Amino acid sequence: MRRANAGSILLRLLTAGVLVPLLAALVWIPACAPILLLFVTALCAVGLWEFYAIARRKSLDVEASAGTAAGLAVMLAASLGNPVVMNAVFFSGVALMAWAHLLRGAWSVEGLAVSALGVLYVGWMPAHFVLLHRIPEQGPGLLTFLCVAVMCSDAGALFVGSTVGRYKLAARLSPNKTWEGAIGGMLGAVVSVTILYALGRCAGLPGLPPWPLWVYAVTGAVLSVAGQVGDLVESMLKRDVGVKDSGNLLPGHGGVLDRCDALLFASPCFYYMFRLFAP
Repeated sequence: MRRANAGSILLRLLTAGVLVPLLAALVWIPACAPILLLFVTALCAVGLWEFYAIARRKSLDVEASAGTAAGLAVMLAASLGNPVVMNAVFFSGVALMAWAHLLRGAWSVEGLAVSALGVLYVGWMPAHFVLLHRIPEQGPGLLTFLCVAVMCSDAGALFVGSTVGRYKLAARLSPNKTWEGAIGGMLGAVVSVTILYALGRCAGLPGLPPWPLWVYAVTGAVLSVAGQVGDLVESMLKRDVGVKDSGNLLPGHGGVLDRCDALLFASPCFYYMFRLFAP
């Protein structure tokens, strides 16, 4: 995580203080399910715009309009709760985007590849957030598990990395990320999901995975690793074009990709882990 001064941390906390309760309400109140879909789809649209804006800084001939349409179509298809339908829309969207690229006469391998990456990275990956919410009787609990693990991993990495961090994790991509911070993030995720396990058993928190404690711990560790990989990937994109943030929509956090980079990788990881371990 990047080192931040007190003012920046306060601004981030204020923004989180607004967004976290809002997201919790949208996740847990059944009547708000359509609003959650619109909210996540809007974030997807902004994230796609940020991604293709980054790509244009490299003078790549990307299919921004077709890529954005394909990414949003994947997100909306996920609302049906069927991964087969979602993946079919993803493939069809990429194929149609490639066809549009050829008809336009661009014939840029790099541009087409980056356009497809945008659909995968900012369309298909976060669509699993919606898929998780559509799982009957467990959706809100599963999203709570995912968000708690990722946010506590982020907080643990920031705290440990900024206090005792010494050995660089990826100095060329993000100089302030350290191995100590990465371990702190993993511990933060494992401890947080262990607390969720206890709450599920003692307080009856609904919707949590019906797994033993060791699976909770392993899943927390895997989600932390996935989230930190997502963080580094987004850092690589920004480093390659020489920008600090992907946007400025969220005060103290930057753009949508800056705030959601970890969730982009962690969401599909958790969805398929849940399907793998589900009884």
